[in-house]
Amino acid sequence: MGKSQPKMLLEILGKPLLYWSLKVLEETTILDRVVVVAPKAYLTIFKRLIHSWGFKKVFKIVKGGKERKDSSRNALKVLPKDCEWVGIHDGARPFVSSALIEKCFKAAFKNGATILAIPAQDTIKMVQENLQIKRTIPRDRAWLAQTPQVFKRDLLEEMHSMNHPQFQTNRSRYTDDASLAESLGYKVQIVPGSYENIKITTPKDLILAEAILKEKNV
Repeated sequence: MGKSQPKMLLEILGKPLLYWSLKVLEETTILDRVVVVAPKAYLTIFKRLIHSWGFKKVFKIVKGGKERKDSSRNALKVLPKDCEWVGIHDGARPFVSSALIEKCFKAAFKNGATILAIPAQDTIKMVQENLQIKRTIPRDRAWLAQTPQVFKRDLLEEMHSMNHPQFQTNRSRYTDDASLAESLGYKVQIVPGSYENIKITTPKDLILAEAILKEKNV
């Protein structure tokens, strides 16, 4: 984003992105509790904001790690013992719907591990380090990963075990939780997501996000 503060604090229609992302989780009936992972330097600010919004499902706010995997592991540590299923969601995806979250969880109850994803609309090229094309990935087999990604808790804890050899030797390969599960041989089921479930990454995405919110009349 090129900003000095975390993008989760950037405002859309007068409220931080964090608010819009938590709002949909608060309204999703299949979810019981929410753990927020925040940058260490901004923990106090995150806690103050979330408290002011009165979201009842947020019961823990913990510091993030160096990489996404580390942040997921930090959140796992504070889950209550009776929690059997865990969904991991990008805080920068405020437009996932409650219906899609529920579909993802219900599919996980049958398959053990699921993610939201959408079919690729563009042709995808696999390239070498010099940016020469190595091969073209068949578009009908290519899907773009989204979140939430839902897992049975014991599977997720195995995936994020610091003692697991896969985790130790190939850390940089795993850009999401599903790729960790795949590396251990687990089957991860795709649940068709939505093209509206965008991840806010660039300043232009903020403009698009504002347009989406206005269309929703929130």
